[in-house]
Amino acid sequence: MARLNEFQIAGYALAAGFPPNEIATATAVALAESGGDPAATNHNTNGSYDYGLWQINTVHGPLLNQGDKFNPLDNAKMALTVFKGAGNKWTPWSVYKSGTYRAQLLKGTAGAAKPEAPAATGWKPPLVTPEGEPLTDAQGDVLTPSSPLDGVINTLGSAVQTLQTLTDTITTTITTLLSGGFWLRIGAFVVGSLLIAVSLIKLTGAEKIVTAVAKVPIPL
Repeated sequence: MARLNEFQIAGYALAAGFPPNEIATATAVALAESGGDPAATNHNTNGSYDYGLWQINTVHGPLLNQGDKFNPLDNAKMALTVFKGAGNKWTPWSVYKSGTYRAQLLKGTAGAAKPEAPAATGWKPPLVTPEGEPLTDAQGDVLTPSSPLDGVINTLGSAVQTLQTLTDTITTTITTLLSGGFWLRIGAFVVGSLLIAVSLIKLTGAEKIVTAVAKVPIPL
C-alpha cells in the first residue's frame, strides 16, 4: 500500500475535526508513528497492538471498532477521540512524549499549510485475514485490491469465516443433544424432581387431602 505524504495526512486530520492549529502536530505525529502507512501494524512487547496512521493502541478497546482502523479518515477520527480524552493533548503518543515527532514537524507544517482533501488520495483498504490483520506479500508490503472484485472477494472471505464459526457452533450443539449422556442427565433430573415432589406431598399430608377430594361424589 502506498504511503501517504504530509499533505494527504494533513487533509485527513483536518477532515476528522482536528483544530487547524493542531494539524501540523497531528501530521508530524502520524509520520513519526507509522511513516505515513495507513496499514501500519505494530506488536508491542506488552502484547498490545498499534494500528493505522496514528497507531491507535488496543488499550482503547471499543474505539477500534468505531470504523475501519486502516482507513485513514476513520483512524484520524479515532486519534481525535484519544487526543480529546487526554485533555486536548498529544501525551498518549510515545513519539510526542519522547520528542521524536519534532523531526517531522517541518513536513507537518508544510502539510498543514496545504492539506489535500481525502478524496484526492485514492486510498484503498488493505486485504485482511479473517482475524482483521493486513495481508502482506513476501517482501512484507501490505496487499491492496487490484480490482473491484478483490474487495468483494475479501468481504466474502470474512463472511465465509463467520459462517464457518456459526456452523461449528451449531454442529457442537446438535452433537451434544444427540448424545446418550445428555438425555440420561435430563432423565435423571426429571425422575429426581418427581421423587422430591412425591416426598413433599407425603410430608405435608397433602396426599390425604388429594385422596379425600377424589372421594367426594360429583353431582350429576
